[in-house]
Amino acid sequence: MSSENEDKKRIILLMSPASYRGGAFLSAAKRLHLEVVVGIDLPETLAEYWHVPLGVDFADPQASVQTIVEYAKEHPITAILSVDDGASELAALASAALGLAHNSPRAAEAARDKLLMRTLMSKGGAPCPIFRPFPLGDDPARVAEQVTYPCVVKPLRLSGSRGVIRANDRMEFVTAFNRLKRLLLSEGYAEQDSILVED
Repeated sequence: MSSENEDKKRIILLMSPASYRGGAFLSAAKRLHLEVVVGIDLPETLAEYWHVPLGVDFADPQASVQTIVEYAKEHPITAILSVDDGASELAALASAALGLAHNSPRAAEAARDKLLMRTLMSKGGAPCPIFRPFPLGDDPARVAEQVTYPCVVKPLRLSGSRGVIRANDRMEFVTAFNRLKRLLLSEGYAEQDSILVED
């Protein structure tokens, strides 16, 4: 006869250390009688120091997939879910490696990358606005001459509408571009990284 713990389905919830959504996911899992292993975005050494059972580096998906696969050899997993969009690609890749139900890694990537999503939608014939990427290092006054108004300036990968700014004219565009550039550079992006303009 199996114990109650052996009967429980085990899932991995991937989340960042600062995620505010984790509590809701953990509560739902408890109601569903699921055993939860939290995969935290931490370097391996910090995970060991803080006694985190599953530390994974979201910035290194291939190494993280291997970490999850190794973990699953001793602790069978039923599903891998991403609490935030930062780990959606990792959840898809790790699930694929373990033969679990999953979204395609390409779809997970497109859900995070606004330029890729718009490109795929456009190629697939889905209605979408005119869109163009511009490097952060471009002169915003020159870019402002190339777009029609009103337009929307947005980062490629931030979530929760962070950095999404409407511009009604060239002056507002330059202000929006510079504001978004400051935000992205403070988040670790580089001058050659792009923003998306939809007009």
